[in-house]
Amino acid sequence: MLRRLTKSVPIINKLYFAFSINEEYKIQILNRLKEIKHSDSHKDIVSNGYVENLSIDQDGRVIIDLKLDQDYRKIKALCSDALKQFEWIKNLDIRMAPKKENVFTQTNTQKRGNLQNVNKIIAVSSCKGGVGKSTIALNLTFSLQKLGFKVGIFDADAYGPSLPTLIGKEKQQLYAPEDKPKEILPIEFNGVKTMSYGYASGNQKAIIRGPMVSSIVVQLVQQTQWQSLDYLVVDMPPGTGDIQISLCQELNFDGAVIVTTPQRLSFIDVVKGIEMFDVLKVPTLSVVENMAEYVCPNCNHVHRPFGLGYMNMLQKQFGIATALSIPLYGDISKYSDLGSPVVLTLPDDHTINNIYRQLANNVVNELNRIDLTKTPTVRYDTGKRVIIIRDFDGKEKPIKSTELRSKCNCALCVDEFTGRRLNQNQQLDQEVYPYKIEPKGNYAVAIVWSDGHRSSIYPYKRLWSDEIIEYKS
Repeated sequence: MLRRLTKSVPIINKLYFAFSINEEYKIQILNRLKEIKHSDSHKDIVSNGYVENLSIDQDGRVIIDLKLDQDYRKIKALCSDALKQFEWIKNLDIRMAPKKENVFTQTNTQKRGNLQNVNKIIAVSSCKGGVGKSTIALNLTFSLQKLGFKVGIFDADAYGPSLPTLIGKEKQQLYAPEDKPKEILPIEFNGVKTMSYGYASGNQKAIIRGPMVSSIVVQLVQQTQWQSLDYLVVDMPPGTGDIQISLCQELNFDGAVIVTTPQRLSFIDVVKGIEMFDVLKVPTLSVVENMAEYVCPNCNHVHRPFGLGYMNMLQKQFGIATALSIPLYGDISKYSDLGSPVVLTLPDDHTINNIYRQLANNVVNELNRIDLTKTPTVRYDTGKRVIIIRDFDGKEKPIKSTELRSKCNCALCVDEFTGRRLNQNQQLDQEVYPYKIEPKGNYAVAIVWSDGHRSSIYPYKRLWSDEIIEYKS
């Protein structure tokens, strides 16, 4: 006993010393952050609760979680600049604080204004412009209508509204009902209720400061008389900035469809979009790879001008089984320019119509599935040194840490196009364990490993599959 105790004393002292140093560093950081004032008050960002979490992990990485609001990007930049004076900070991670599910009251989770009779609100988003998001949002809307649902579409892009052009309503004016002068009558097109800032601005380019855009757009969507709708499709402005974050918080989306193109740069942006919606507790319903291929009308040869794409990676890494591709097809652009959605113009059995019908069915089925299912839990049992996935019925599957770490499918471990495993010849730490386990939306779990690997994402479906070997004690 004495021998064991004697050997443990230096270890305890070392841990205490590390703890003390970390606390001292935290005090230095907080004192520096207290010099930053929030724009809405005279208080500093620490005193008013803007800094929700500050931690320093075992690798010395400083992690700061900031409150989500319209000033998030500005405050993040100020924090990053302020902490440059500390040379000991080698890795600074400033991020959005997760949305707390258990602190919201009924008043701020329920749909507001004229959205109260809208059953489901769907965001159609892209993390960069020029990928065909608005066209896809419109054709998804009419594909949902063809399935028999009452649908509306809201164009939330104040800087570049597309909806008036896509349905040939550039000169349309807005009117208020006489009995409710503060509300707005939607513009109906082919039985679908539509609204866009382009109607109010005469489709002129908007010159508005960022914080104003969010409030204008939210006011417009809440004051529109949508009446009873099964689905409202929201064509989001491109990007993952303050405007997108504010819209997610205000409109309480039920799910998101993310639009991308086959290039690697677009794939990187898609990951940002999925992560933004994850933080805001909005499940990703589907990913659409637009302009994926071109079929020559003369020889039927398939060309992929933008590369092979990353659909396989999206399905393997994120477990999004409902991802689909839309080819380059001249009539899509032609009819869009004429103000006639392609799904209303081409025959019902056309390839493009079939793809949009599949997308609409995917959205409906995913939303129904989310309503009916519960997300499994994943935890690490330190005693048995195994990771355990457990479903809501109590079924469990234990998995050895080394088994799961060796089966990581991220881009660092698996070739994005060939599927060849890149880490086969690497010596795996046999003592590896999950340093952090975090849910990724409704489809997967992310794990940060003790060996420093941070990009592992495991779809729940894959964890239950025979590919991941169950540990037998």
